[in-house]
Amino acid sequence: MANLMCKDLCMTFVNQQTGAKVEALKNINFTLKKGELLSILGPSGCGKTTLLNMVAGFITPTSGVMSLGDYFIEGPGADRGMVFQQGALFEWLTVARNVDFGLRMQGVAEDKSREQVNKWLTTVGLQGFADTPTYQLSGGMQQRVALARCLVNDPDVILMDEPLGALDALTREKMQSLILELWKKTGKTIIIITHSVEEALLLGERLFVMAPRPGRIQKEYELPFAEWGLERSLRDIKLESKFSEVREEILTMIWNMEEEIMGGT
Repeated sequence: MANLMCKDLCMTFVNQQTGAKVEALKNINFTLKKGELLSILGPSGCGKTTLLNMVAGFITPTSGVMSLGDYFIEGPGADRGMVFQQGALFEWLTVARNVDFGLRMQGVAEDKSREQVNKWLTTVGLQGFADTPTYQLSGGMQQRVALARCLVNDPDVILMDEPLGALDALTREKMQSLILELWKKTGKTIIIITHSVEEALLLGERLFVMAPRPGRIQKEYELPFAEWGLERSLRDIKLESKFSEVREEILTMIWNMEEEIMGGT
């Protein structure tokens, strides 16, 4: 695994019909060390998903550079794995056939592929579900499949775009704990986009609060809660005074941004 570096990233979208320009991101700079867990938070329109898609290689920045180790990011690559909000699974296939999709595309031998699939299904708590049609699974189980499908390809960086946003509260809490366990067990670098302040606090040892127009990093936090969550109940952590203090500070910050966007006072 290698460090992820983003330097002077800017992204301007141009309306092909009117020529109007929208400055989505401006001067994004950060280095994420291998094994770090970063959450990104901010109001709608601040460029969170645009930034994630740039790191994934789906979007080319207007200016600036991104690198992973010694290589510049110039497009999608197996060194970066993506987990989407809805999983983006092939629901007509079995769990195993979803998880081994990347391995099949690489031409990995069937016996080795089966071994890896079973390993990661066990890791995400889906042992015994390999032959189950994916459409029969609950939302939380489908997101576990999506995690296993990402991990089986052994990426250096895992990118998560609102991975738990469609889940009910209890399932979401369980999945938050699973993400922390996987982070600790695999040592992967992880970036998580979320709209939930509490989730960003729980799942980020580093946290970026982004501001819109144009999208930029407004403030960075270094937090202890992800490490605490490896040993303690997430519900107990939410009751800590330090957690409440940072949560209220960020909520106020985002509230003020939204007021400014809407023209409030």
